[in-house]
Amino acid sequence: MDHSSGLIFDIQSHSIHDGPGNRTTIFMKGCRLACLWCANPES
Repeated sequence: MDHSSGLIFDIQSHSIHDGPGNRTTIFMKGCRLACLWCANPES
């Protein structure tokens, strides 16, 4: 897989937890960074 493509793990509409306003959040599968603040570590 190159850096311009990825697999979508989940799409969460009407998200109010990631900042002000109403937004849609797209979670990608396969990230290897393991950030401590990751919103979706199971993907």
